[in-house]
Amino acid sequence: MNIIKLNAIDSTSLFLKDLAKKSILENFTVVVADEQFSGKGQMNSVWHSEKNKNILCTVYVDLIGLPVHLIPYINFISAVKIRDVIESALDKEHKIKVKWPNDIMSYNDKVCGLLIENTIKNQEVLSCFIGIGLNVNQLVFPDHLLKASSLAKIEGAILDKDLILIKIVDALKRVMTVDYIMDNLTMIKQEYLSHLYKMNTPSMFVSHDENVFMGKIVGVNNRGLLLIEKEDEVVHHFAVKEVKFI
Repeated sequence: MNIIKLNAIDSTSLFLKDLAKKSILENFTVVVADEQFSGKGQMNSVWHSEKNKNILCTVYVDLIGLPVHLIPYINFISAVKIRDVIESALDKEHKIKVKWPNDIMSYNDKVCGLLIENTIKNQEVLSCFIGIGLNVNQLVFPDHLLKASSLAKIEGAILDKDLILIKIVDALKRVMTVDYIMDNLTMIKQEYLSHLYKMNTPSMFVSHDENVFMGKIVGVNNRGLLLIEKEDEVVHHFAVKEVKFI
């Protein structure tokens, strides 16, 4: 396992993508940093992390030949396998869910965020960069992060973040291949839906045009769009920037 450890960096994803342009990377090369100054989440949100407390890393995965229409399955399988590792790291029984598209939640608090970026050529994936921000041992968060938590807060004890990182990479290695994904599409999606946060639970949402509505998540389609059934029983689909929970 090729793990590149850095004390501080602007972004592990930017560092690894730049490295990939300059050299041939070993599959599942990982860049991990104690501190990150420009970490990004979904929709260009900033990822806050206390130095030396959490897992801030990016994993390079060779997926040459995967058809572009299967890109959502990269998201499905990454989120589920990382969720599984998080749950297994906790001695206490805890409800760990995937909040669409790929945040990992402890009940209503966020413990992990993923940002997956793909390189594409001729309608096929070449590689993907799985950025992971996992709150492991941080106990205090900025006041504006009202729904942030960590594994240490959940467990009431400090955890071995290096061991958790190794387990995450091992879990990804077992499933992140073109053959595995293409042979297990139905199972991958079913596992994702089985862990989906607020699935079939009436919830309040706001759309990108500031329309507030009640609805319930009834699934995710093969393009990765969220399916919400509104009160009129009509199912609508939404992309990442088009809807959020209130």
